[in-house]
Amino acid sequence: MATQTKSVQIGKRNQLTLPKEFVSDRIRIFECERLDDGTIVLRPQITVPATQAYFWTPRWQKGEREASQDIAKGRVTRYRKSNDLIKGMDKRRKK
Repeated sequence: MATQTKSVQIGKRNQLTLPKEFVSDRIRIFECERLDDGTIVLRPQITVPATQAYFWTPRWQKGEREASQDIAKGRVTRYRKSNDLIKGMDKRRKK
């Protein structure tokens, strides 16, 4: 990954002002690390809306991977009508 070096302005209270190209609507928070040589490293943290946070949980991601594998290996059943889907679910439940 390429590293961008840009000048930032430091205010009277050690407030950093970042150039516009570093800020977007999706990046809200920066993780900050100060190195031994005095360098400050900012890493953008992309925010996820609370209504979508479940999707990024380890459990959900595991399920997504399993579903993708099932689809890739043809372990799926397609139904043309919702009634057929319900009948198929009932058959599996009875097994």
